[in-house]
Amino acid sequence: MSDISLLFVIVAVTIALFIWNRLPLVVVAMGSALALYFAGILTLNQALAGFGDPVVMFVASLFIVTAGLEATGITAWVGLQFERIVAGKPDRLLLAGMTAVALLCSLVNASGAVGALMPVVMLLVVRLGLQPASFLMPMAFASSAGAHLALTGAPKNVLISDAVGAYGGRELNFFEFALAGVPMLLGTILIVRLLGPRLIPKRAAPSLPQDLSRHAKTLVEQYRMAQDVFVLSLHRASPLVGMPVGGLSLPENLRLVMVSDPEGTPRLHGPMLAGDRVVLRGAQEAAGQFATANALKVRAISGEEAEGKLINRMAGVAEAVIPQRSTLIGTQVFPGMVTQAGDLVILAIQRQGDDLVGNVALEAGDQLLIQGTWSALRRHEKQDGVLIVDRPDMVRRQLVPLGAGARTMLVIVLVMVAAIASGVLAPAVATVLAAGAILVLGKLTVDEAFRSVNWTTVVLIAAMFPLSTALVQTGAAQLIADTVVDAVGAGSPRLLLSLIFLLAAGMGAVLSNTATTMILLPITVSAASSFGVSPVPVLMALSVATSASFLTPVSTTSNTMVMGPAGYRFGDYWPLGLPLTAFYFVVAVGLVPMIWPF
Repeated sequence: MSDISLLFVIVAVTIALFIWNRLPLVVVAMGSALALYFAGILTLNQALAGFGDPVVMFVASLFIVTAGLEATGITAWVGLQFERIVAGKPDRLLLAGMTAVALLCSLVNASGAVGALMPVVMLLVVRLGLQPASFLMPMAFASSAGAHLALTGAPKNVLISDAVGAYGGRELNFFEFALAGVPMLLGTILIVRLLGPRLIPKRAAPSLPQDLSRHAKTLVEQYRMAQDVFVLSLHRASPLVGMPVGGLSLPENLRLVMVSDPEGTPRLHGPMLAGDRVVLRGAQEAAGQFATANALKVRAISGEEAEGKLINRMAGVAEAVIPQRSTLIGTQVFPGMVTQAGDLVILAIQRQGDDLVGNVALEAGDQLLIQGTWSALRRHEKQDGVLIVDRPDMVRRQLVPLGAGARTMLVIVLVMVAAIASGVLAPAVATVLAAGAILVLGKLTVDEAFRSVNWTTVVLIAAMFPLSTALVQTGAAQLIADTVVDAVGAGSPRLLLSLIFLLAAGMGAVLSNTATTMILLPITVSAASSFGVSPVPVLMALSVATSASFLTPVSTTSNTMVMGPAGYRFGDYWPLGLPLTAFYFVVAVGLVPMIWPF
């Protein structure tokens, strides 16, 4: 059996196993790469070369950049804007998600746009009580149209533009792709809106982000942080100014909850300063007498203000439970106590729902509300002897828009985008440098960075590269393309566009659009020359055709990225993908020659 025949068998088996969906995708993908090696079609280095491809590094680094956006509250801010636009209506979320992804594609590529907005949409879906399957596939498909809005939308656009310049006698301007891209996007949104509810499978996501939008309110209510709690504002004339935080003497019927600076950062050590806020708990009369004696202004704290005291831009809280056999059982603690490490304060202690005051010997099942800066909470979240109910990092990502480090993170992302858009750096280099800057500047720890990478997506992409290599190296791709040109013969130029589109769409089911473009470019130019027509419409039709990557999850990186979070199966893409492919066929064969005449 020839290498080409063996290759076709491997491709057929790989696709069949993907559709069967009984084996993990990474197992099937890695199996196809190794099958090419054992069949003698590729060397071992070629079979594993995908793991060294720049695209793989780009995607992995992009997950880290996305995590950095979440960690600094930028994603939370975007989520707030989305929430205002959506106003609790799923249709608005669908439209906003698709439109935002498409527009963002003009700055970064499709996978970058999907990666940045997917966490936002996932969270809003949870708050609406829905499943992400109805929203993530449309976003991935919209990114294919969005990639056709500008020259920087996809690597294949640059290949097409270079070919037009070399063979078409002119240069494409930066936004000329949008002449076809805008109709593609509008048609995609319309088709998804009309057919999506019937054609997108109702899958349950394997895991969903926890909705923590009411987290601060819940803690305030549970620990009664707005009942008999008072805020005292320190003025320059107060005798408490300059007094050490630990030296504050209170009457028996008052206890210290916390001292914070005007920005909300807990002040655990050193002298109290003018402008600080002292939060006390006790009887109103006692709080008033203490305030009068120390030249302070006192006021009762509201529930909303208590929430802001607990969780703000600079500091947050963690709820800890003492488990059985904890080494902390028997430890003496009290509300207002600074922990042994010196960077956290115990705000409240509860046992079976009752508040405990004074010195308390910890028992199994006790709950502690602990406050500190976000960095301190992150350092101690794996403290031995306690169980953290909700990870502080997850709380911060949802509830603190534009938190500490947001400006730095925005600068990193903007520099990355500018470097990619201007061509100063290759996308993989720019994203790796951005990920490195995030780690060096402490926006994420190394462990957090590794946890943020969806390794299934990374391995799947890397393992599919050998298939592209084998199609080119064995001559199988060239054989298919030559057969198409022979079939057209002396027919209509539109017939050539039709066959090129069908070929590109078929190859796009298993190859990246970049690889498909590279394989078909010389065939497209040669065919246009033999027909005596301008290569520009033929090349632009090829560009549209390679954007019609809707039939399988491996057609584009965006399709692959949403598969795991939404719970899709391999065969879930083609029902909605077919009508979209048909629409793109109309654009490529009907509209493109009207914009770029033969």
